Amino acid sequence: MAFETSFNIGEAVSNADLTVEFKVANMGGMRRSIKTNTLVVISDHTKGLYDDKWSGDVLHYTGMGKIGNQEFNRQNKTLNESKTNGISVQLFEVLRPKEYIYRGEVKLCDAAYYEKQKDDEGSFRQVIMFPLKLIGSEENKAIKMKNAAIITTIKELKEIWNKESFVKACHTFVEKACGLETGNANDISWADCYDFLIKNLPKDEAYENFNLIFEYIMPDSQKRADVILLTMDKVIILEFKRKNEILKNDISQVGGYAQSIKHYHSITAENNMTVFKYMVFTLNRPTGRHDLVDILWSDNFTHKISNIVKNEKPLSDSLCKDWMDSPFVPLKSLADATLQLFKEGELPNIKTIREGDIKDALDTIDDIIDLGEKNIIFVSGVPGAGKTLVGLKTVYDHADPGRDTNPIYLSGNDPLINILQNTLSTYQGLLDGKSYIQAMKYYKKWARNRTIPPNNIIVFDEAQRAWDVDYKEPGETEAKLLLRIGDKIAHKYGQVTILCLIGDGQAIHKHEETGMPIWKEALNNRDDWTVYVPENYYELFQSLPTCTVRSKLRLDIAIRNDFINIGPWVEAILDLNLDKAKKLYQDMLEKGFNCWIYREPECLKKTVNWVKEKHPGSHTGIIVSSHLKNNVFGNQYRGSYVRADEAYHWYMKESEELSRGASEFLIQGIELEYPIVCFIGDYYIKEGKWHVDYNATCDREIQDLSGVIKNVYRVLLSRSRKGNFIYIPKESKMDETYFWLKKILNIKNDVTK
Repeated sequence: MAFETSFNIGEAVSNADLTVEFKVANMGGMRRSIKTNTLVVISDHTKGLYDDKWSGDVLHYTGMGKIGNQEFNRQNKTLNESKTNGISVQLFEVLRPKEYIYRGEVKLCDAAYYEKQKDDEGSFRQVIMFPLKLIGSEENKAIKMKNAAIITTIKELKEIWNKESFVKACHTFVEKACGLETGNANDISWADCYDFLIKNLPKDEAYENFNLIFEYIMPDSQKRADVILLTMDKVIILEFKRKNEILKNDISQVGGYAQSIKHYHSITAENNMTVFKYMVFTLNRPTGRHDLVDILWSDNFTHKISNIVKNEKPLSDSLCKDWMDSPFVPLKSLADATLQLFKEGELPNIKTIREGDIKDALDTIDDIIDLGEKNIIFVSGVPGAGKTLVGLKTVYDHADPGRDTNPIYLSGNDPLINILQNTLSTYQGLLDGKSYIQAMKYYKKWARNRTIPPNNIIVFDEAQRAWDVDYKEPGETEAKLLLRIGDKIAHKYGQVTILCLIGDGQAIHKHEETGMPIWKEALNNRDDWTVYVPENYYELFQSLPTCTVRSKLRLDIAIRNDFINIGPWVEAILDLNLDKAKKLYQDMLEKGFNCWIYREPECLKKTVNWVKEKHPGSHTGIIVSSHLKNNVFGNQYRGSYVRADEAYHWYMKESEELSRGASEFLIQGIELEYPIVCFIGDYYIKEGKWHVDYNATCDREIQDLSGVIKNVYRVLLSRSRKGNFIYIPKESKMDETYFWLKKILNIKNDVTK
């Protein structure tokens, strides 16, 4: 008798639930049970080793075996013989970590075949692909993993879909395929959307064949775009609201959808499709800020849509399917991007990265390295432009364990080094993180040793933070020490390149305050070094006879915040330019970058819960200046001191516990999706000016405390990838700061109210 599971199609369960239900092992992608006569197969899309993919209603499932060519043995044999051995094959998919979605029973619908994929060590090998098809009703087949609830045309929506079937399809998809709770309010919204479109979509035959996509799943979140209208050259996002007022969160939501599709949806980017976004209010013309987002309602919808698709061509069925199946590759965090780089040898597969500033900079760097001799290259960029990725990609491209010399990545940011080394060490078969990524404080010892490090390329991140003193050699600077090391390497191996990655306004520690002039001073009278600089640093280095300008060494496109440059906004805050800060924030909000501000300590935990619920997998936590030690976070808080060797643990787990914050030293080299930026009293607004609490630090070696603390808040405010939460405690000293910042963010109906 066939085993009958209690799981419902589309139900999300835990690994423990799956193990108990089918009486299988708790590990592995293919799990056999003699007791239930089942073979559980798990298609885990959160891991990069196996390339499982849907083609129509067939899942091409990769066999088991992580290293080397796969063979028809063990469970590969069981699955291959499943047509005749009587075993029931049960499919689960993982779209979010630790969440197993039950898809139902599947059958082998065609012969297994071989395909070339990389193994766990990065070598190409032959894997077995099993074509699997869902068994059961058409409804069950319809709720396999796909990107949207309904794909249809304007004509089909009017002639084939009735309101009941439309609502049911959306309800079933969201509840079963997405694993989310749905209720009467959702059904009312879908019915409202259907009624509005049937009444207001253009009725001319010329518009009948344009494609409509409903409940399109956005990546890396539980968000779905309500409606997408596709033409050959345009992607039109329609976000429906049954409201009477334009809300701040709704503006950032639809803006975020547009920004993601524009930059991360491969076919949209490759075909240079123009992305439009609209909020559609079904009740009436809403009140609120019409200047921040394009608003449609019954009076203007038909005219606007008619004009925007006028003279456009509809997509064919095959092209629409291609758009739906297109890879959607959101930009990863620095740690994840580094792991991808060292596993696959590639930066994130995003057109703006592949073809933009970063590619140009990498090509320029490679050309200079090929020249040989002794070169020093300076690469500058706006905050979040990808300077660190440029450095790590240079290291990867020139690494070869079989050669006498290899590149090295250095940073004075010890927590960043810990995170990158630990990220790489979690996966076997990668280049050894500690061999290619090191702390500057340990590397500079080679200047004093007789041994010569075998590094023909030295990448120094945040080089503007090079110390102006060395305790073991008074009078020497880190810039001079690095040049001395380079001299020794060039003498032994014939050539060396030092690649300095530089950012502005990042000095947060004593002995870092000199900044870039430290390199100019070190290179004086060093004509044996050829100096390459971007245009914005030519004035500083122009007196050096070997100085050469290369314009491609400047990165002007911010990629960290979904290609939203928040740097000018941060500078406007630090300059106390209220009008400019408000305007820039509204521009950021329109593109999807949101900020919230509060003073209640209980909101800290609410922030963590909101991030975990709405954006699973995202990082949040307290980030705070190290210069003031008062606790404004609750009894569980143990301060902001996190040792460098604890940074990886804080970043991956401890941050959301709110037991410790990250100071500027830990957070400078990394980023969080939704940090909680805390103003705690060392830097505050009084009578319209920024003031520094000179009791905030006991470190009297800092020469310019005001400048350093200003840089601290420049760092804290720019560490976010998706949005900022700002926490200002209820102290009278901080009132003016709170109300000034609130004026910037005060767009009606803030989520914190």
